[in-house]
Amino acid sequence: MDFNERMKQVFDRGLESSRDLFSKAREKAHDLGEKGVLKFEIMQLESQAEKLMAKLGTRCYEALTQEGADSVSLDTSGVHDLISEIDQVEKRIREKETKLAQQKHAEDDASSS
Repeated sequence: MDFNERMKQVFDRGLESSRDLFSKAREKAHDLGEKGVLKFEIMQLESQAEKLMAKLGTRCYEALTQEGADSVSLDTSGVHDLISEIDQVEKRIREKETKLAQQKHAEDDASSS
């Protein structure tokens, strides 16, 4: 095998290694992007839940002070709807957290292999 053939093989192996490395880097960037999106969505949902809870507190306060109610229940106007919304947001948060945990678990499995 002459020098030119050996150099061609070295370059071919280097090119193949670079492709493999690029492919792995691209997959890692994609995974990090997905995790970042999930974390951001969770933060947005938590903020939404806080706002809904504040609305619920305000609604209860209004019912007790301005409307003269002796107590607040699910039958109080607006309370049931707000609690339902909060429940839906909490469900979505749990779903996103589950996806995030699954990704982390998959990463841990992949890195231990």
